[in-house]
Amino acid sequence: MKSLADQLLTAGLTDKQSVKNVRKQKQKQNRKSKKVRGEDSEITKQVEQARRDKASRDKELNRLRQLEVEKNSQLAQIQQLIDTSKIDRTEGELAYHVNVDGKVKSINVTGEQKKQLTRNQIAIVFRETGKPELVPRVVAEKIAQRDASFVVENENEAYAQSAEDDPYADYQIPDDLVW
Repeated sequence: MKSLADQLLTAGLTDKQSVKNVRKQKQKQNRKSKKVRGEDSEITKQVEQARRDKASRDKELNRLRQLEVEKNSQLAQIQQLIDTSKIDRTEGELAYHVNVDGKVKSINVTGEQKKQLTRNQIAIVFRETGKPELVPRVVAEKIAQRDASFVVENENEAYAQSAEDDPYADYQIPDDLVW
């Protein structure tokens, strides 16, 4: 198939000189467009860099959102563990003092609960609101796996460990000894 310029030449509607001029103009435009394309590639690079920057910012935001979702999920799990296994303290008349972040807090417990606390069978955990609750030791360990700041460490645990290493443990204390 012939080009349009060739067809016009054969039909006699144009001459060779005008076809030549049109081809030269076309070549000049192609050269100019190549230069412009070079500038476009620089702009394209800038656009691509901006796109990559935006993608990295979005990725970081998504990571932060995911961490927030995981944190909220852990808090919900902890609250659910406390709600499902808390021990009733409504009849507690004895004050049990516990050290929380350098402050001594008092919790009312029953006599049996106080014994269980000293034997390390139950533990004290704090809700997100700061309200203390008693839960079995197994549940407290599960809560500590998620976030240890909710569980109050029992001083009796450290005392029990030191009692095992006590060199005078074999000696009995006399009954009539007054301190």
